[in-house]
Amino acid sequence: MAGQSAVEDIREVLRREIVERMQVGDLLPNERELAERFGVARNTVRETMIHLEAFGLIEKTRRGARVRQPDFDPIFSVFAQHFDHSPKTLGDVLNFRRIVETGAAPLAVQGATDETLERMAEADARMVRALTVSDAAARDYDFHMAMIEATGNTVLIRMYRVLSVPLKFYLEVGKSRSPETEESSAQHMRIVASLRTRDTPGLLAALNAHFDHSGAVLASASARLAGQTSRTT
Repeated sequence: MAGQSAVEDIREVLRREIVERMQVGDLLPNERELAERFGVARNTVRETMIHLEAFGLIEKTRRGARVRQPDFDPIFSVFAQHFDHSPKTLGDVLNFRRIVETGAAPLAVQGATDETLERMAEADARMVRALTVSDAAARDYDFHMAMIEATGNTVLIRMYRVLSVPLKFYLEVGKSRSPETEESSAQHMRIVASLRTRDTPGLLAALNAHFDHSGAVLASASARLAGQTSRTT
């Protein structure tokens, strides 16, 4: 092993060992021990540790490098920066939400509590009362976030939190039109009702109807934007 390839090779070996064999809080061997094990200079091991720390797999302590609690936020944050606001991307975001939320429906049905339902109902009420488009979108996001949190799936919850900016931007579409907001609220209540009765097929139907409505709103908004653009060119 030598140079950058050595760092990559050692990093991959240690990454697998951390994921497959070690627990949070376990200490890694020190630099000297790792250098002897892999037959490399300590500088190579030190650079490897920097990579593992950047990936959120380890953290430095006075006792040495130890396995840390997984943190996916940095990865998802980088991913979120690449969203644009084109109709194509907004449509992709809608389809992403449909795939994820309908896929999460069985877990949400199992994990939803009275507190979950109260949070969702309150978020919906605040969406309807919101005085600005951005506030209405934020409350709409809170509604869906509460359902996602009911799944108890840590990766899914973190992903929705980190993607809050593009998700909220998408949710602003149509919020300036009262009839569309009212229809969205009615659909929200059907989602809550399905969760309350532990009705997975009903929840799937309610979610799909909600996303169908959102798709129609998005298509209408995109058409209006295209018309405005053509008149100014």
